[in-house]
Amino acid sequence: MEILVIGGSRFSGKNLVESLVKKEHDVTVLNRGNSEQAITSFYKTEKYDYPKKVEIIHADRTDNEQLSKALQSKKFSVIIDTCVFNEKNIQAILDFAPKELANYVMVSTASVYEEETLMYYPVSEDEPLGSEAEEGPLPYSRDKRRAESLLKKSFQENNFPMTIIRPTYIYGPYNPMYREFYFYDRIMDQKPIYMPGHGDILTDFVYSKDVAWLLAAPIENKKAIGRIYNATGGVATTLKDYVKILSKIIGKETEIIHYDPEILKKEELKFEDWKLMFPFMYNSHLILSKERARIDLGYQPTPFEKGQKETFEWYKKVKNPEWKGDYSLDIKIAKEISGK
Repeated sequence: MEILVIGGSRFSGKNLVESLVKKEHDVTVLNRGNSEQAITSFYKTEKYDYPKKVEIIHADRTDNEQLSKALQSKKFSVIIDTCVFNEKNIQAILDFAPKELANYVMVSTASVYEEETLMYYPVSEDEPLGSEAEEGPLPYSRDKRRAESLLKKSFQENNFPMTIIRPTYIYGPYNPMYREFYFYDRIMDQKPIYMPGHGDILTDFVYSKDVAWLLAAPIENKKAIGRIYNATGGVATTLKDYVKILSKIIGKETEIIHYDPEILKKEELKFEDWKLMFPFMYNSHLILSKERARIDLGYQPTPFEKGQKETFEWYKKVKNPEWKGDYSLDIKIAKEISGK
């Protein structure tokens, strides 16, 4: 099967491309070709060598001429899009997708759900989404909702074949976000974890390999056409227990110090570097249902501790020797809550 992967140069995309090649699909990857420059500083830059059979197209997806040429370069049966950010991205796909297309798989996000009105957990794919209005604190979530809406409308009105995948927090090797590594650094350096709030918030995490599996699964399953699936680890843990689990894996204990997140509004605690701040929501639960993916696709997520052990072993091998955790915000928080 001829498959185009848009993105696919790092994180879950690596696992996706490799799994598709193993299944003997003909894989083409479209990206801008500058992922090496975008790599994060907390692990060593490693040039990714695609499997030999993979064809690479360098193009800017926001340039309609380049995108049209790329989409029409082969008779693609499937497009898997790992980097949709807004409805313009979707409109371009609708305008230029090959007529032979059997399915278009879009990566969305769990943040499309309306967190403030959720009353039942785990959250199913049928729960209401948040606002698409221009105002709001999270343009990323709003734009993903708009992209989803346009794609769903095209399916309903024009039978455009599509599947939407909504991941919760993704963890794993090559993570460009400083999330699990935020905790690895502090635990390894014997630094306390300054946790906003009480830490009893239940949170759901999904392994990058499982996201890749879910992106590939709809290719050969007609049940997935027109469907939306959560990408979830299948279990949830409190933020406090999350730290305890990582401490157990690393083999070092760490202290958790709770504080009132309202203090972060103070001028002296403002920060510009996102890597300094606690990386997960600390005031609302995030627990997604895996049942639809299990029933339709046979999805079985990786056990959380297994995935984290594999991720930590990878991180130890590739951690940038020049990388030092920045605990400057932690120090400011410590002074603020001690009153000194």
